[in-house]
Amino acid sequence: MSELNERISSVVAMSGNTKTKFAEKINISQPYLSQLCSGAKLPSDRTIADICREFGVSETWLRTGVGEPYEVRTREEEMGDLLGSLMKDSPESFRSRLITALLRFDPDGSEWQVLENIYNSVAAEADEKETDQ
Repeated sequence: MSELNERISSVVAMSGNTKTKFAEKINISQPYLSQLCSGAKLPSDRTIADICREFGVSETWLRTGVGEPYEVRTREEEMGDLLGSLMKDSPESFRSRLITALLRFDPDGSEWQVLENIYNSVAAEADEKETDQ
């Protein structure tokens, strides 16, 4: 894969999104994305930056084809992204209310054990369902 348009097409395919959904996530139209994928148009620097940010793609790889397509992200970077996205949620959203509740937990309190028990129960159920399939 040596051409920029082919790499963009690859990112669209690897993202698991339709072209319409992919385009929405980077604030461009689906027809424009199709033009980028076909090579009829070249992406702006902003579009390249948006693709890289939204889908975790290496900008060097996207522009040149050199290196790996996806950046290796640290746990701290992933948590930072999650917290950033949580800040955009409305205060009434479940995610926002859950984080607010977790912030109120005593670091050494029994709430953490209760939460761990719930997690273990849900994880065990998920494992059972996966084994049954």
